[in-house]
Formats: sequence, C-alpha cells, structure tokens
Amino acid sequence: MPPIPNDEALDYLLAASGLDLNPDQKADLKTTFEALAAMKARVRQPRGNMAELAHTFGFTEEDL
Repeated sequence: MPPIPNDEALDYLLAASGLDLNPDQKADLKTTFEALAAMKARVRQPRGNMAELAHTFGFTEEDL
C-alpha cells in the first residue's frame, strides 16, 4: 500500500490540482488514503461473470 503523503506532499498535490482546502478538509482527506488504496487493489483484480450480474443468468461454482 502506498504511504500516506506528509503535509508538504499533500499541500503540493492540492496546489497542483487547484484545490484550496481548510485544515479540517485536509485532515478528512488524509483519512481516505488507506481506504482508497484498498479499493484500488480490489478493483484491479481479475473478475468473473459475477462482477456483471445484470448480464449473467447462469452461475457455475467458479463464478461464486
């Protein structure tokens, strides 16, 4: 998992993106880094038919 950026790195990234956040908003943003990294790891995994339930009408044991 990538490290949570320090305050200087976060300030740089926010300035580069044109965002001006107050200290409370920055603190909230820093709490999301671990959850975001975990979500990105889950999304980048191979998925079977179960990922698209609307298009699948028959399931095998491998799909579950």
